[in-house]
Amino acid sequence: MQASTRRPIPNRPNSLTRFRALVREHLRSLVFSLGKLYRHPFASTLTILMIAVALALPACMYLLLDNLQTVTEKWDDSGQITLFLNVDSSEAEIKALRTRLAELKEIESIKYVSAQQALAEFRKLSRLEYLIEGLEENPLPPTLTLIPFEQAKQAGQLDRLVQDLGTYPQVDHVQLDLQWLQRLQAITEVVHRAITILGITLAISVLLVVGNSIRLDIENRREEIEVAKLIGATNRFVRRPFLYGGMWYGLLGGSLALLLVLLVLYVIEAPAQHLIGLYNSNFELIFPDLRQGLALIATSIVLGLLGSWLAVGRHIVRIEPS
Repeated sequence: MQASTRRPIPNRPNSLTRFRALVREHLRSLVFSLGKLYRHPFASTLTILMIAVALALPACMYLLLDNLQTVTEKWDDSGQITLFLNVDSSEAEIKALRTRLAELKEIESIKYVSAQQALAEFRKLSRLEYLIEGLEENPLPPTLTLIPFEQAKQAGQLDRLVQDLGTYPQVDHVQLDLQWLQRLQAITEVVHRAITILGITLAISVLLVVGNSIRLDIENRREEIEVAKLIGATNRFVRRPFLYGGMWYGLLGGSLALLLVLLVLYVIEAPAQHLIGLYNSNFELIFPDLRQGLALIATSIVLGLLGSWLAVGRHIVRIEPS
């Protein structure tokens, strides 16, 4: 009686082995997709530049708007009232007006700037000395700057106070500084919504740019994909390098977009500080911090992956070996 011989059962790969193999496949696809971008520098650079510009434009506008809101927040609670007095008002009349205004319960403080002081401040802040020297008389009127108490800064109370102040004979014009600030804030809100719409539109354009680049890459590698499927490659295996290609587009495009944003802000920093300085306000341009920079790059990566996923999902399944 012959002894029966059994074939040894091959060891099945455990979970750790399968995981390592999967990691190797992903790393291989990751490096391969980056090498493809390197082997086609013109097309890859063009795609990355389009992504960078599309993302840098709304990012710059958002940051500039954020800087503008930071400046206006410092003026938000001023609510001061400026009285432009008649040019021919005498010092005695102005003194009497200041006395009457000091008796008002709504007024906390009063600052008087004479016509000569106003001209001196204008000469200091502007670069038009040659025009000022050519004037025969001082065109600037004396002004009174009134700071109301906090309880008097309600919109209705301020409006009534402005109307009452305009009835004084020495007053030529009354300006509520809060009015122009409210108009500026309304304009800022409109601009914010416009930037949001622009950002959404450009994000869609990034999807289309990445999707079109991946589609062209798929068409150029059609025969290679057919051969891979013929020997048993799955759609998941075939699409993996294309998805990583979209990720690389997003990563490089987002990084370049961040550099463009920093460059734009660096170029306009000095003129912006000079402009705000003309309004006697200390201002430092706010650059994107680490969180904002990473958010921009992450957004670009997500858009790159999504664009490539849409292109791959539509075209890979249609390619079958004949």
